[in-house]
Amino acid sequence: MTDETDLLREISRKLSQLIVLTKLSNSKAIAEAKKEINEDPVSLALLNLADGSFSYSQIIQKVVEQTKASEPTIKRRIADLSEKGGLLPTRKGREVYYENSGLYS
Repeated sequence: MTDETDLLREISRKLSQLIVLTKLSNSKAIAEAKKEINEDPVSLALLNLADGSFSYSQIIQKVVEQTKASEPTIKRRIADLSEKGGLLPTRKGREVYYENSGLYS
């Protein structure tokens, strides 16, 4: 059991290093994307609400209430943020839930 635990810790450490290196090498692009996201109330609302507890339809409804943006606009932002790695989708049964990846926080 100890060997497996040690191996998992080593893998986790290496993955953390890779994440840091990737962020460093892409820091300019990440900063530009973060600026763009922070200037858009819909994207900002999505990232703030995306804690994994709201389904796709629920998060759309909450963002409509907060921002008064149209559903098609919100759906586009969800797709954009997912593509850029800001939102992580998780399927639970028939529903998809979104979680903020923390990349742009």
